[in-house]
Amino acid sequence: MAFTKQKRKEMEKMIYDVFTALDPSGRNTEKYQSNFSKMSDAQFDSFFKKLFANEDQYLILDTVDYENDLTIENTEKAAKILGIELFEKVVMPFVNHDTKNPVVTKFEIPVGYVHMKRMQQMLSKKNSTSINIGTRSPLTGQVTREDKNTRDSDVENFAFVTLDAVDTLRELMGPRSDDMVMKAEMYSQISQKGFVSLDTLTNDVENKVTLNTVDTYLIGMGIKSDLVTDGLVVKSSMN
Repeated sequence: MAFTKQKRKEMEKMIYDVFTALDPSGRNTEKYQSNFSKMSDAQFDSFFKKLFANEDQYLILDTVDYENDLTIENTEKAAKILGIELFEKVVMPFVNHDTKNPVVTKFEIPVGYVHMKRMQQMLSKKNSTSINIGTRSPLTGQVTREDKNTRDSDVENFAFVTLDAVDTLRELMGPRSDDMVMKAEMYSQISQKGFVSLDTLTNDVENKVTLNTVDTYLIGMGIKSDLVTDGLVVKSSMN
């Protein structure tokens, strides 16, 4: 599309509207207004041609903690201006490779470049340098130090829930997490049989070190939780 003064006017308006939505303080809008006002039409055209030619380049939102933080509400306002859907049911053709009957998520999930890029970074990191689960905290049972990146994060858990990957979650939140009894049984069966079934492992809440530790902390704070029991005493202390 040929560059015109009218097109520049429309582009600037959209940019200012989006950044005002993202940052109601107006700091970011003023920054870009100041930058663009110094550009001639030729400079403006050249600037955006270079920006659009590189997919890794974008206009940056500056934030200040506790002053103009980015919120989900403002993100939704900006997305609405741009006509971007933040939540959609997503088709997952890689699950069954059936183009006529593709698998679709059961409910709407967050979509967008940032989410996909983050998952790719996590996968690359875990598959290359963080594959061990041996170094653990004696207090919580969680992997630590050089092995800590093998822990699955909230983002990954959300992804597994979306994919309905129940068995994967059972493994990552059980023998590969803080349950040392399940871990020992899993390794033993693999070494003896060459395979393991999650259904054959002892799944007892008393063996969930992290849950018991958190529950104990909460009790010390006078807070009742149902992480371990319905009462105010952790199971391990009743035996």
